[in-house]
Amino acid sequence: MEEGKKFLHWHILGGNNKHRIGANCGLCTYTETDADGRRRTSTVMFDAGLMFGDAKTPEDPALAESDTVIPDLSRFFEKVDDPSHVPEQKVDAICLTHSHSDHLGALPYMTLMGHKLPRIYATPYTVKRLEQEYSNMGVPADEWPEILEIAPGKPVQEGDISVTAFWVSHSTPQSVGFFVETPEGNILNPGDFKLDQTVVWGPAFSPDQFERVVSKPVDVLLLDSTGADRDIKPVTEGDMRDTLRELMEKHPKKRFVVAVMGGFEENTASVAQVAAENGRTLWVSGWSHEQALSALKETGMTLSDSIGQDVDLRIVSGARAVRDLEAQKPGEGVIVVTGAQGKPNAALTRAVDGRHKDLKLDPKKDVVLFCAPNIPGQEAGRYRLLYNLAAQGFKVYTRKEADLYPHAHARLPEIREMAKMAQAKTVVPIHGDENLRRHNAAAMEAMGQKALLVENGDVLRISKDGCHSTNPTTKGAPKLIGFKTLQGNHWTDRHFMMTRAPQKGPAPVNDNTGRRPKIFDIGPK
Repeated sequence: MEEGKKFLHWHILGGNNKHRIGANCGLCTYTETDADGRRRTSTVMFDAGLMFGDAKTPEDPALAESDTVIPDLSRFFEKVDDPSHVPEQKVDAICLTHSHSDHLGALPYMTLMGHKLPRIYATPYTVKRLEQEYSNMGVPADEWPEILEIAPGKPVQEGDISVTAFWVSHSTPQSVGFFVETPEGNILNPGDFKLDQTVVWGPAFSPDQFERVVSKPVDVLLLDSTGADRDIKPVTEGDMRDTLRELMEKHPKKRFVVAVMGGFEENTASVAQVAAENGRTLWVSGWSHEQALSALKETGMTLSDSIGQDVDLRIVSGARAVRDLEAQKPGEGVIVVTGAQGKPNAALTRAVDGRHKDLKLDPKKDVVLFCAPNIPGQEAGRYRLLYNLAAQGFKVYTRKEADLYPHAHARLPEIREMAKMAQAKTVVPIHGDENLRRHNAAAMEAMGQKALLVENGDVLRISKDGCHSTNPTTKGAPKLIGFKTLQGNHWTDRHFMMTRAPQKGPAPVNDNTGRRPKIFDIGPK
């Protein structure tokens, strides 16, 4: 390290995957050596997510049998019970953009592996959802990291790195992007965003707030690529509500069963608003939806307050609820259920198969709506569910028949608009497979914008003079950990078989035998 030199790096630890979306994680490091040779380093991690495994196209062959994959972050954190474990590069803090597991799901795994995590910054709703993740994984509260609430517009200072959040619209409430300022350069990370102004819970993206926060030149824009291959007008939450109104007018005497993915709370809010407008009771069935509503209530974000009118909200659980649900006329209710992807234990799948003890469906009185995208790798379960619904005579609407899925991520017109607002010197496509990132880069270059394609494992050197990749040996060779879940009867009975990749030879066996879920580190086969 040269004296008097400043270095700003961004490490792509996950998210720029070969085949799938997920495991999003980036690391910002600023290092400065003064004239006396004293060196100081500030390091902030942004998101730490998981990715669902894929046996057909795994990110690494060693992880083909894993159902969950996370970036290997062990080199950044201390070990609680092993003082000899010295992190290669210690992280000062972690900033979370929002509550989805592909952005925070790795954190409980790291704690279960015995690592001590630094303080974590997030908006209040994301804090509640992270706490639920820890609780679901059986981690005692006294082992949780320090989790601090942030207020968009108010900077957080970690050494020489200043981080300021700003609101962005997304499918889950209180999502944010970050403007990162350092003496060597500035980085804009909008996170998962769209520009939809019709979200219910929100807050929605604010151009005025964005302009106030991003008040200095942007050296690098880290740009979400999820919708970069779709040059179409985005479907908004308002469009979905208009569709629901039309369908309820068309089928006034039918009960609507609406399949919404977990983590798409804005979709649930849209359904609730239209249900309230039509004087219908909103029923909810599905564990992930119930957890989201609980976290929202604890955050002070109720449906009635957000919508501006009373919502008759009930949970489909227990004998009394079942009696009340069955006593209603079909045209008096709407049921939001999990199961849009056809997962075996989701509420809709169990109801269609006759396995749901509280929810009974009837093709003579129910209309089924799918308010969700097609998720790569999950098509088989969804097609099976749609086939069973058709075979039983249900009237079904999907995104093919109507505007029922408000896009969670920006489509290409909004991606271009974000690039115009940022006016960055360099755009780095992130959050997407190789194809999506290439589409993003091509769109930027067509605008006359410099774009830099990078992969997991890449390390970027950033300065006011430009941005370039600095370590070709790590490019495309990320350190990953895979988990194969052995499901017990309860969350606290879960066992995980863990495999590191790439890695030579078997890893030491680690059997945690307490009340928490157990991890067996078996190494590659």
